[in-house]
Amino acid sequence: MLRHLKMSVKLPVKPIGFDWHSWIGVYLGLMLFSICWSGSFATMSSEIDWLLMAESRVSAADEKFDFSSAFRIMESRYPNAKIELGEAPANRFSAARFTVKMPDGGRHFVYLDPATQEVTGSQSIFTVQRFFREFHEAFFGLYGVGKFLVCLFAIPLFLSMLSAFYFYKRWWQRFFQLRVGKTKISLWSSLHKLAGLWSLWFVLLMALTGAWYLFEETRYKLGDEKFALVDVYPLAVHQILEPRETGQQRLAVSDLIEIARSVRPDMKITTIQPDRAGFFYVIGQSDDVLVRDRANKLFINPHSGAIAFDQHADDLSAYWRWSETADILHFGAFAGLASKIIWFVFGLILSGLSLSGAWLYVQKQRNKKRPKWPQADLAAGIALLVPVSASPIVWVYLHRVGGKIDGQYRMAELPDGVAAFIIGWAVVTMIIKLLWVIGIFSLRRKTIVQNCKA
Repeated sequence: MLRHLKMSVKLPVKPIGFDWHSWIGVYLGLMLFSICWSGSFATMSSEIDWLLMAESRVSAADEKFDFSSAFRIMESRYPNAKIELGEAPANRFSAARFTVKMPDGGRHFVYLDPATQEVTGSQSIFTVQRFFREFHEAFFGLYGVGKFLVCLFAIPLFLSMLSAFYFYKRWWQRFFQLRVGKTKISLWSSLHKLAGLWSLWFVLLMALTGAWYLFEETRYKLGDEKFALVDVYPLAVHQILEPRETGQQRLAVSDLIEIARSVRPDMKITTIQPDRAGFFYVIGQSDDVLVRDRANKLFINPHSGAIAFDQHADDLSAYWRWSETADILHFGAFAGLASKIIWFVFGLILSGLSLSGAWLYVQKQRNKKRPKWPQADLAAGIALLVPVSASPIVWVYLHRVGGKIDGQYRMAELPDGVAAFIIGWAVVTMIIKLLWVIGIFSLRRKTIVQNCKA
């Protein structure tokens, strides 16, 4: 009978699930906060640039953009520079943007009003959008392991969601249940659960796309080093050989654009790269759903006008079609400003879940003689130092895009609004992280004091 009793006794599900959820939050929560917090701003970073930089804003203009005349204006305005990239206006209230490499090696964004065909201004390519994209994606590379590290956190994000199902009973009935308790802890605990429930779809989506990026990075670094299906660079599965007509005169940009339009009348051209390893490169949107611009692309021989490669999103296999969709879903860039705002809000909620979870842990451990999770302060310290260690890389980046004077790299000049926003965000972020670390360390100090008294 005793044996039968032992077999019938089962470990409670709630403590196991709660322990996993707590462990992830305590040890990995600060890193998850860094990634989710920066990702939220990365979603809206282009719109933030639009607000901060007057040169990027224009009066309402016709949606049809004349690339040919725009390139002529840029070539006449910067005869000694290289026009590396031309981008159509993102919307009716935005200027067209050209990436120009100056004779000193510095790269600038030059803005063109599509209605008046006038240059409205220029600035360094280091914008709010570039800062948050590089920081969120890879902590600016973080000495070769940044992207892999960021992508790796898709796993604890998913496990955190999964573990919550095991201890939060009948969660599907609690989407409108907010318990206002007698203490702050009970109120914040209820808010934490409610926000988590409404964010389930978002967490699942971020974990799914994050896992895909992890697979891509692992494949690239440890596998076949391929990151695209077709391109002119070795990172492509099918590499296009460079055109052999070296020394021959190139066709005019306007002629090449007309060739692109005649071959792909279905494609709305969004970006043109005049010289992509010798080819005239064009990407854009067709009638496809949820794909980034480069799902539709053309490689044109600039000397003969021959089409070297024509890619349609519809022709892609499921694998490569998904690779062109993941970014759109991850950043909410599929329904204009509306979807981006939704992604931004839920990104902030996800960041708040990390913070509230840590706060609840600290509050619940204050009256205990020994914190449940040892070395939580060490994990918090490491999570604080990892993104901070990217600061020297940012410094180098700013000098590399600034160009050279007398053979020496110079610091890129940032618009005041851009610099103020990035610095302000960094300061606020550091304060939040320091409060986390102080709260965790306070538990260690209290434990030491209690042990000494004992």
